[in-house]
Amino acid sequence: MIKVNKYEIQTIEHFDNNGNSLGFLNHLESIDLRIQIAQQRIEGCYVLLNDSKIMIDSTAHFDNWGDGLYDLEYELLQKLLKAQMYI
Repeated sequence: MIKVNKYEIQTIEHFDNNGNSLGFLNHLESIDLRIQIAQQRIEGCYVLLNDSKIMIDSTAHFDNWGDGLYDLEYELLQKLLKAQMYI
């Protein structure tokens, strides 16, 4: 039997290169923001996670993928891929 599991969507505060808060973004919104950062080659943007500043470079990579940084999506995708391998 299957059931629907409910998940709280994680949001993390993002900041522009002037230190202004862009708000608390979910994973999809963060990806969209990172696309814009890469397209415009913007330096100095970052997120705050557990009081740690994680920089986003001009190619939209996080300088440190900290524990808790949008982990749920990756954990679920890993479970999906593992389940598909046993089909």
